[in-house]
Amino acid sequence: MPTSSWRTSLSYLSGWPRRAAAALCLLVAVGTALTRGRPTAATTVPTVVTSHPVPAGTVLSPADLTLTRWPASAVPAGGARAVAAVIGRRVAVTVQRGMPITAGDLLEPAIADALAGGQAATTVELASVSQLAILRVGDRVDLYPSADLAPLGDATPATAGSPAARSAEVLSVLPASDATPDDKPALVVATDRSAAAQLAARASAAFIATLVQPP
Repeated sequence: MPTSSWRTSLSYLSGWPRRAAAALCLLVAVGTALTRGRPTAATTVPTVVTSHPVPAGTVLSPADLTLTRWPASAVPAGGARAVAAVIGRRVAVTVQRGMPITAGDLLEPAIADALAGGQAATTVELASVSQLAILRVGDRVDLYPSADLAPLGDATPATAGSPAARSAEVLSVLPASDATPDDKPALVVATDRSAAAQLAARASAAFIATLVQPP
């Protein structure tokens, strides 16, 4: 074989790894471009939303709700995943059309029942965190305003006068928040409207709750 032919063949063979690598890089670049151009399917989850604006106080019915799918990252915390889970619950705030129903939008069942029965629900601050040791949802309590007249160093606040509310039903127990300095525990209680007005007039006071037998 002539020398020139050998040189031509060797020159061609010596260049093929570079050509192969270039071709591979081209294929990878094309594949990446195609992948980036294709939208990624977002993970969706069942989400209960309102079919129309729902005013505060509404008892939810099937006509108020629609089950749809939302991106998981867009669903608010506590969002309902099944219509049956919220049927018959009362909303605490107005929910606009198409918005998810969350746990924060709903009244606790005990509170909703008290309101439906014509009672008023009121939040009262407790004078001492130690009272939580004996208080449970469903208890009946008399509520005395703390007179803040206890001797210095006495951990038990004093009471004065008659209770602001008698035989109030405990609907919810709210522990103090660790994130808020000097925060105190509180109760949500059901009373008649007259007693609720007495409690509201003492909104800045802390209360001592004494357990009583139901009437």
